[in-house]
Amino acid sequence: MANITKTIIYPIPVKWYTDDQDTNASGICTYNGPDRITIWYRNIGTEENPKWVEEHSFPSDEPEDRDPPIDARVVELDARTHTMNAIALWGGIDGPMMIETPAGPDDEPNPVLADWHHFHEVFDMCSFHYNFETESWNTGRFSGPHTEEDEWSEDGEVQKTFGWDVVRSARNRLLEASDNKIPVDAPATAFTEWRAYRQKLRDLPEKWASVGNDTYLIVWPTEPGDPGDDDGVDRSDYIAPQE
Repeated sequence: MANITKTIIYPIPVKWYTDDQDTNASGICTYNGPDRITIWYRNIGTEENPKWVEEHSFPSDEPEDRDPPIDARVVELDARTHTMNAIALWGGIDGPMMIETPAGPDDEPNPVLADWHHFHEVFDMCSFHYNFETESWNTGRFSGPHTEEDEWSEDGEVQKTFGWDVVRSARNRLLEASDNKIPVDAPATAFTEWRAYRQKLRDLPEKWASVGNDTYLIVWPTEPGDPGDDDGVDRSDYIAPQE
């Protein structure tokens, strides 16, 4: 495989998850990977409103043992010319460092987040795609709030990423999922742990209100150890925790 090594400098936002570019700083990374990458795209939208997503990718000088699907579109990416696109589609760079960030209530642990100057944090990876209308590669965009409107899942449904509506919805799902976690013969301490966990979930929006709209900073409570793990207990005997 013909690999290349290329260092690039890229713009960064003044703050993570915003569109405003920092004019006094930039990011840097080194790509190590194939010089040419073949990508198969498939349409998860409609003929009238297509949504092309990456189906499969491989180094162009490594022959595939299968043909692309009939409805796929095949393009080749030159990593020397479009290095940022190659990083987004292929990888080939070191992962981000994890950094503890002071935020939230004093009695809760600080969030530990990926370095938001890292390429994968700065940019919306889905934005580095081939534009079949212009027959050119998109240059990408910051991971700004617009991704709440256009992040798509595999089945074509729009997904929202951040915001208090998302937090409350996730909190409610976790509460519902914990309704039947404790077996009838569990010790009293198990009920106490689950009551504390569920109360933390209820209090979460109020307790973490200080992060404002930066809800990605929230440190979610973790479930207590399941007292029925690997003990042969029939899970049909589970009852709701006593509130």
